[in-house]
Amino acid sequence: MDLIDQKDKLEVINVDVEMVKKPSRHDSLLPDTIRAILVGPSGSGKTNIMYNLIPHTNGLRFENIYSYSKTSNQEKFILLKKKWTIVDKVIKPNLVKKNSMIIFDDVICGPKSVIREYFSICRHSGANSLVRDNSNFLIILKQNDTNLRHIFNDYSSADMDFSEFRKMCNFCWNHSDYGFLVID
Repeated sequence: MDLIDQKDKLEVINVDVEMVKKPSRHDSLLPDTIRAILVGPSGSGKTNIMYNLIPHTNGLRFENIYSYSKTSNQEKFILLKKKWTIVDKVIKPNLVKKNSMIIFDDVICGPKSVIREYFSICRHSGANSLVRDNSNFLIILKQNDTNLRHIFNDYSSADMDFSEFRKMCNFCWNHSDYGFLVID
């Protein structure tokens, strides 16, 4: 293949609004704009991790919490509601207040049209989704090999082989009661 430098050029000008660098919203462990997925089977500790990410000094810092869950009557969600004002009603993304965290939990069969909007346009209105298809942050709890291979193929196959990835995951999972691996 031959590449030929053309005499005529098309200059591309950056038309993005220039962003002023602000101090990070969260601690250094987390990206400023976070679209995270907590991945784990039932009983693996996803809700415990979520519960601890909110108040921890190295955790998430948001002014508003929206929680959409089929199981919001669980004891852990009731504890969250005692500490923070949590809106349980599904509202449209354009009505979400700035500096908000949105938690989707077991909503695969929920009101799909509104939830679909979060996955497609929510970040443009300034809200961060805690579960999002094009995530930038994965918290991976103990998985079976089938699910782990899917995660590996989607996020890590270019960096290492599967056996190395599984070994790294097992080290993290067995390191503490609620051990997890983060892919940022």
